[in-house]
Amino acid sequence: MSNELFEIRPRFKKITPDSSEELMNQLDELFKTQKTKINGSRLNQHVTIKIPDDQLHFWSPQLSLTIEQKEEGTIVRGLYGPHPNVWLLFMFIYFFLGFIVLVVLIVGLSRLNLGLHAYILWSIPFALSGIFVLWFIGKSGKKLGHDQIWQIHNLLKPTILKNAKDYDDW
Repeated sequence: MSNELFEIRPRFKKITPDSSEELMNQLDELFKTQKTKINGSRLNQHVTIKIPDDQLHFWSPQLSLTIEQKEEGTIVRGLYGPHPNVWLLFMFIYFFLGFIVLVVLIVGLSRLNLGLHAYILWSIPFALSGIFVLWFIGKSGKKLGHDQIWQIHNLLKPTILKNAKDYDDW
């Protein structure tokens, strides 16, 4: 089974012969020339690329790039994901539902071990279905933002990713 089924935030890792300064200059030029299609900000070797405010919706992605100079070239790591507030909301709900399942499981199994009625265990399938629904909503949201992911990626491909190759260092 492919990891794509479970991957909410797509990522890539490339290596390019260009220096990190050249890549940063190309990104600055891209931000100036493509203001209607993308916005960007950079802090040292970290770049965040977003969709302009007039095109934003709840599921709009952003790309976080980390540019690292190595001896063999420059490594560009990219991570597409929703706005950090959306990601935080989803992670909070996931952890909350997981915590509920854990507490209910502990209480229910303790009551069962004591020979008492453990009706509380019937709430576990509902919490697990809530986790599944949340996962499905995240996958649907990723599909809604898919065109904007390609909008960002197609602007980067001819500039900073033109000489890049896939990089595996695992």
